[in-house]
Amino acid sequence: MINLHRYSKILTAPQFILFNLVLGIEHFLVLLNAGAYLPMLPYVTGTMDEPLAYVVWGQSDYFTAMGAAFLLARPLMKRFGPKNVTLFAGLLFSASCLAALLSVHHFVLYTIVRAVQGYAAGLSLIPSFFLLLEYYRDNKQHVATSLWSLAMFIPFSVGPAFGGWLAYRLGNWQLLFVLSFFGSLSMTAILWALLADWEDEINPHVSLSSPLRQSIILLAGCLTLQQYFNVGLLCDLSSRFGQLWWILFGFLFLTWLFWFEHARSKHRLIQFSLFRRANFGTGMLLLCLAFMAVQGGVVQYIIRMQTVEGYTAWHVGLLFLPVFVFSKPLSVLAQKAIKSGTDPRILAFVSLCLLAASFRWISTYARPATWETQFAPQFLMGAGLGLLFVSMTALALAHVPKSDQLHGVDLLNTARNLSAGLAITFSDIGWDRLTQLETSRVISPDTSDPARILSYAGPLHLIHRQLLQQSSLLAFNDLYWLLAVALFGLAWTVWLLQPVVARSPDMVILENLGEEP
Repeated sequence: MINLHRYSKILTAPQFILFNLVLGIEHFLVLLNAGAYLPMLPYVTGTMDEPLAYVVWGQSDYFTAMGAAFLLARPLMKRFGPKNVTLFAGLLFSASCLAALLSVHHFVLYTIVRAVQGYAAGLSLIPSFFLLLEYYRDNKQHVATSLWSLAMFIPFSVGPAFGGWLAYRLGNWQLLFVLSFFGSLSMTAILWALLADWEDEINPHVSLSSPLRQSIILLAGCLTLQQYFNVGLLCDLSSRFGQLWWILFGFLFLTWLFWFEHARSKHRLIQFSLFRRANFGTGMLLLCLAFMAVQGGVVQYIIRMQTVEGYTAWHVGLLFLPVFVFSKPLSVLAQKAIKSGTDPRILAFVSLCLLAASFRWISTYARPATWETQFAPQFLMGAGLGLLFVSMTALALAHVPKSDQLHGVDLLNTARNLSAGLAITFSDIGWDRLTQLETSRVISPDTSDPARILSYAGPLHLIHRQLLQQSSLLAFNDLYWLLAVALFGLAWTVWLLQPVVARSPDMVILENLGEEP
């Protein structure tokens, strides 16, 4: 039997078990709303009566807002303590889930609510993790980090399967918000009751006015940039000049406003001095580009397997369960290897090559492909993801002073989540361009007769549908071939980074924080 008194500082054994369970479920729900929502997008389109290019905004804004919230979470935690911030974020998340459920038929309001939901998710992750650490004895905190990081790969593995089960098997995608509302509210209430006697370390001298203003401006600027490309998804970026120019002007104004507020503040939200450190800026860029490729590939796979190849959300979600097989075990092995002196550049190179091999494998299928033959590439994808975050976090923070490493992790998570939001839109834009290119190839060399035939009404519309189907099948493989080439190229750029000269004992915690989605 495990002696729980050796793990917990204060709580009794039943309370300690409940405490871990409550924080685990809350963490699970936050990540589930990122991963489970993806296979639901075609069903959301039917419910909201909006095109797919519009309903995807809710997902991209969720990631964008989550990334912007990471930088405010730590100042809030210093001011109010991790318990109070965790409880507030849980209440805000549950309220936004209810608001999303009630605003499904109001597209603009629904998109705003999804952004609020993502912001609450970003505020909850770091404080709840440090709240967990506070209740573990110092010599057992490695157990807490291991348990916490079990949920890190939910958006890529369990999330799509769960979302597909709700949307297809149960027939109602909105159950995600129902479960999230009741689950988050219940877990927050239990946590409040469980820790009622625990007094957070509150520092009233920590000023929040300037960090809060900076965070709001940053969120508005990031959402404005995201909106610029969202509009570009609906049209060529060279059209809609008026609308796009106004959005771009708004983004530039908010950028200047953030820089002005940041420069005159004594409590700066971003320490730009970190970018002068070897590896940090370049490592962040490589991590963001790699994650954009992975995120864009996963999004398009989940959507196009339904809209092009005709699979259900449930069957597409099941295809991603193999991601979990190697992701966490290899993440743990990567931490041990780096601790024993292995160069993280080797692990990063291997991870990117594995991801490239996975996408290249996907691009080789003769489509439409049978369902059971498409499991294998996801094993490679999980292995690549398991090595990627640990190795790239270790490389990016290699030359950052210990006092700045937690802030460095926050910046990495912020940049990666902002990139994830853009990756969704960029991949949609890329998909449209590739489909148009393949359509032109299918009807070449003489485009006049097919174009004239397809413009006629009547049963010839079936020819048009078949043409689009064939073009989409070809574009599917084109997209993953291009992503594979991009990831393989990024693998070689890893060697431009400086090697890790020393490793802090606290890097295990930082690497687990660096896996936050």
